[in-house]
Amino acid sequence: MVGAHMLKTRMKRLTDRSCRVIGRLAEIETSITGLADDDLLDLADIFKAEPHTPIGDMAFVELAKRNISL
Repeated sequence: MVGAHMLKTRMKRLTDRSCRVIGRLAEIETSITGLADDDLLDLADIFKAEPHTPIGDMAFVELAKRNISL
């Protein structure tokens, strides 16, 4: 019985953590989409050497949506 309780507690903790991570990711995406064009270009420029990072990918997707290129 103790094992089942520990499992439920662990699952709740993992679920809570996942919800916080998803919320934080949404905040990051909102921050990137809210950038002015010049700031978005600066961010994309920072990540252009490593375009396969999540933030770099988000910046380049937003550039494409705005029809802007580096």
